[in-house]
Amino acid sequence: MDREETFAFLDAARARGVILGLSNIRNLMGYLGNVQERLRVIHVAGTNGKGSVCAMLASILAAAGYRTGKYASPAVFAYEEIYQINGADIPKERLAEVFSEVKAACEKMASDGLTHPTVFEIETAAAFCYFYEEQCDYVVLETGMGGAADATNLIKKPVISVLTSISPDHMAVLGNTLEKIAAAKAGIIKKGRPCVTARQEPEASAVIKKAAMSKNSPLYPVRADTLLDFEYDVSGSRFWFAENADVCEKSQEKGRPAICGYTPLAGAYQEENIACVLTAVNVLRGQGIAISVDALLEGFSRVRLAGRMEQIAMRPECYIDGAHNEGAAHFLEKTVQNCFTNRKIVYIIGVLADKAYEKVLETLLPYAAYAVTVTPQNPRALDGARLAEIVRGYGVPAAAAGDMEDAVRRAGKEAGEHGVVLAFGSLSYLGDLKRAAMAEWRQTEWIRRKSKKASD
Repeated sequence: MDREETFAFLDAARARGVILGLSNIRNLMGYLGNVQERLRVIHVAGTNGKGSVCAMLASILAAAGYRTGKYASPAVFAYEEIYQINGADIPKERLAEVFSEVKAACEKMASDGLTHPTVFEIETAAAFCYFYEEQCDYVVLETGMGGAADATNLIKKPVISVLTSISPDHMAVLGNTLEKIAAAKAGIIKKGRPCVTARQEPEASAVIKKAAMSKNSPLYPVRADTLLDFEYDVSGSRFWFAENADVCEKSQEKGRPAICGYTPLAGAYQEENIACVLTAVNVLRGQGIAISVDALLEGFSRVRLAGRMEQIAMRPECYIDGAHNEGAAHFLEKTVQNCFTNRKIVYIIGVLADKAYEKVLETLLPYAAYAVTVTPQNPRALDGARLAEIVRGYGVPAAAAGDMEDAVRRAGKEAGEHGVVLAFGSLSYLGDLKRAAMAEWRQTEWIRRKSKKASD
């Protein structure tokens, strides 16, 4: 298959909908030689922070000298970014080759009378095959939805499991209480294998502890003092943590020995994510994986992740963030309070109809001077015109854009020279919005220089 045929194959599978459970993926991987059983996997589940935690862990392992694969979805700007090795997207020709293998296995399954795999099962199988064929030392694997019934949960013996912050999301599928959602996420905990968990709400924490105990899994909760200090602005995050190393200026002021680290990932939510990653690194070291302090700091400093408090333009100042549920909205609220004080804030908002977007709006609309709404290119999208009506119901002036280019023009005009544009909601529209913004505001050269400077 070529790239076009690959996407036609995926579109046909997407029409089959979502089927949770492991029987399909187990059958599919049987036809592909069960190569997943030969991968060393760090398995990550949770509601918020999965993408950031996966990106940081993969970057740190790569900096430590390991060939590291990362599987995380959805894509924001290019489909190939779902599959990365040491930070590089899968080449287009390799994408077609790998999916050709998986398609052949799917056809064999169908001819043998088995159920054809869903699109996520196909994508997950492709990840297993790609990372095995490319001889990755480690694979950082992000769940799609939930944990217990997620296709990635075919992994039997992960190096470690990691649970990021858990909050209400996908409630129609995972359950209508935090306990039920936590139980689904905790399904990635495996017998005798260590598990790291971010700080959780008491209801979720109790479920995770019970699940770990039942699996005889050593549980490593993130401690409140994992970070000695944390600060951030729109350019990134700086943090201090204790370890056997030289004392930095900040820790001398506090009278506590510490190391100072930096990551270009910005936002209030990165405090929890960084603490989770530091805890996971310590557990990985306990499994015999060599990660020096220098590699740790280099990995943090080189990590990149699209669509998470990412600045895409300077004039006007514009940021995109994938906050799409209540938990993420509260963290984004803190970022707005910290970074955009006394600024006119114009939102661009696009959401999916089956998400709890009302909670997101209730949290973030009090800071908006104006909102432009869009309709994401997604069959589950809420119509932008309807969203504009809902936003106006909160007392915020709003208008629905005809397309992404119109959204960019309207938001830029409303923000003016000194305001800020913040786009959030579904990740599914942020790629289209970024392309429109860079074309309209001619920011390509600035973005290129900024990216080069960050990588130097």
